[in-house]
Amino acid sequence: MVYLPHWPIPSTLGKKQIDYETVFERMAIVLEKLGNPHQKLPPVIHVAGTNGKGSATSLIAEIFTQAGYKTHIYTSPHLHNCNERIVLAGEKISDNFLYEIMEETRIAAQETPLTFMESFTIGAFLAFSKIPADVAIIECGMGGRIDATNIIEQKLATLIMPISFDHVEYLGNAIERIALEKAMIMRPQTPLIVASQPQKAREIIEILARDQNVKTYFYDEDFEVMMDEDSGEFDLRFEEQIFENLPCPALRGSHQYINFATAISAVLAIREKFKIDENHIRQAISKVYWPSRLEKISNNLQKLLKNSEDELLIDGAHNEAGAFALARFITEQNDDKKNFIICGFSRNKCKKEFLEKFRNVAEVIAVRVDGEPYPESAERISEIGAEIGMEIFAAEDLLEAIYHITKNSNQPCRVIICGSLHLARDVKKFSRMNLIN
Repeated sequence: MVYLPHWPIPSTLGKKQIDYETVFERMAIVLEKLGNPHQKLPPVIHVAGTNGKGSATSLIAEIFTQAGYKTHIYTSPHLHNCNERIVLAGEKISDNFLYEIMEETRIAAQETPLTFMESFTIGAFLAFSKIPADVAIIECGMGGRIDATNIIEQKLATLIMPISFDHVEYLGNAIERIALEKAMIMRPQTPLIVASQPQKAREIIEILARDQNVKTYFYDEDFEVMMDEDSGEFDLRFEEQIFENLPCPALRGSHQYINFATAISAVLAIREKFKIDENHIRQAISKVYWPSRLEKISNNLQKLLKNSEDELLIDGAHNEAGAFALARFITEQNDDKKNFIICGFSRNKCKKEFLEKFRNVAEVIAVRVDGEPYPESAERISEIGAEIGMEIFAAEDLLEAIYHITKNSNQPCRVIICGSLHLARDVKKFSRMNLIN
């Protein structure tokens, strides 16, 4: 029996209404032909939210790894190849095994139309059911209520990371509606760990949690984080327990402290089921890695910058909340570097609110994203900037953007590429190119 939340969805809150019964019924047909692998998974931790899902997922996985547990991970989107989405007992799925499980899925789905996300999620569940592990950490692709991953009925814990506006054409243009969509990953009597939220989002989550008899852990109420701005270390309070002087997060940016606190609290909420101690948590905080989160780039593109102290970073910020966190990171850097933002978007995703965050913080340069299936033109991004009084240079690509920076700045600089994770693919290609004669 597929779990279907029974509370009504107000049709006035969103532009598009998708029949979630049809989504899960479609998947259930294929899953049954495959022996219902989604019912044969190790205990599942399910992660939803607008920002911070990947960071939380990676830290939770690293904590379990440090404690000696085998961990499956399912995330989206991928940056360079589909194998990145499925991690089996700590190892990225091989090409051969990926082909095997997707071919099984294709054969089972011959008479059932599936979206890419639905079919790939089924393939991931099939892979997870074949390889032993102690826990599976599964990240929602979009939303939660109708996300393909939400077909899982039994869960060990659920997390809702910070909620903001994104995918409004599917999730709605009100923060309450977006919160409603994401909150529907919760399950009765299953711990729910909730990161810092807008007040209206938190109210929706609280209402649904009470209705479903869910044990909740809210940021600033049941857990909180206190950061030492000088050392970068932090204290974490979880209920009555306090962890002091935890190491500076391996992922950069002050927003990661809330992400890390939420992830650690999720592990603490289920700690009676696993042998995890403070040392495992400390090791994970220092060692965790998640690509394209203020990740420093050292390739041929970076070498085009003139000064030895110049920085080139790439970040996954693509919505208003992500831009806010990125702008805050820039302002927190106490140095004399000139800051540049190189941004590109998928079509119709560039928002004035995103660009506005960098006013008086960084010089913005627009690019067309080569790796994006439906890229926005650099000229259109520049036009949107002009509408709010921001002068944005439209570059043909990343190479021209870097040349523009070197031509117009003689001081040390910090360059951050953001707006679309597809830009990570564009950045990687420069590792294979000879740009300097």
